[in-house]
Amino acid sequence: MLYQKGPPGRFTALLPWDELSAILEWHPPPQPQLRLFQENQMVDLRRYIDGEVGALRLNAGGLVAALSQGATLVLDAAEDVAPRINVLVEALRDVFHGQVNANVYAGWRKQPGFDVHWDAQEVFVLQLSGRKRWKVWRPTRIHPLRDDFEEAAKPGLSDEPVFDEILNDGDFLYLPRGWWHTALPLDEPSLHVTLGVALPNGSDFVRWWLPRLRRHAEVRANLPLESDPASRRELVATILKLLESENDPLGSFLRAHQAARYTRPRLRLPMAPMDQNQPLTKTTRIRLAAVHSLFIEPEPDGRGALQASGKRWVLRAELVPVLKSLRADTSVALQDLCAGLSPEVEATLKYALETLAGLGVIFKESA
Repeated sequence: MLYQKGPPGRFTALLPWDELSAILEWHPPPQPQLRLFQENQMVDLRRYIDGEVGALRLNAGGLVAALSQGATLVLDAAEDVAPRINVLVEALRDVFHGQVNANVYAGWRKQPGFDVHWDAQEVFVLQLSGRKRWKVWRPTRIHPLRDDFEEAAKPGLSDEPVFDEILNDGDFLYLPRGWWHTALPLDEPSLHVTLGVALPNGSDFVRWWLPRLRRHAEVRANLPLESDPASRRELVATILKLLESENDPLGSFLRAHQAARYTRPRLRLPMAPMDQNQPLTKTTRIRLAAVHSLFIEPEPDGRGALQASGKRWVLRAELVPVLKSLRADTSVALQDLCAGLSPEVEATLKYALETLAGLGVIFKESA
């Protein structure tokens, strides 16, 4: 845990009150992004949202009434509607090589929005405006998981918090995964943003790795219905040897995790649809459309396996470093991608790029 005091206004520009008001006024009520909570209960949506699905509109009177009576406003995925928060989230995604999301919390009275709880990701709290009292307790289970098979015990009423302080405008608080906490408004306007960083853990790695072991016939084989303990131990030993024979599976998982992280859409209208239909030329620029980078899994013979849009291709070895170099935040000219390739490999690359463009994996952009 880390607590750092800061000067007033240090984080205010990320989301001033007037910008939050404009988001609520001009955007249709995003569901489930916009919610109200009071003392660990979600407020009935019908109190502050009118209309049918597909034509929802904010009931401003109902919203203000609920907030005045102690509800906390929660705006999940604030990076989708607040540009400066989006810039911060994108920077953190680059730092942590993973998924980051930003949730905004606004309170006015004394009732907490949520009871004492822990989060399944690293939490960074930036107090944007006003004050809020935070109580924090140490984890009761080391490295708890969201889908854990054993629940972490909640701190008892007699357990003293290790942190009980008021976060003022400009203050910062870091809570590692699993630390219990609650935040209490102080009968005045309070606004903070919580940045959740989901770092990969061992459970994520095992879930990713196990399906890939199906390439081995020994893993796909039926288990013997009747066998002696020695035979079962031998079978387990065989599978363990297969695990040990894998070439740096953890490194492959981390590269796949980094490649798949979400990136903000970057559209170039009105030209993008026109460019996508144009044939490739040397000056055509190539950029990934959705993912940060392509994860290409090495094959034993030096080729690479690419999975995208529900399809799997095995690529010749010369194409692997070329396609690995593609990014979503910058484009590269086709002539640079083709540098040093033989005419045959260049033709194969162009065919691969046209295929990926047709599936929406890459953008073709005019110079």
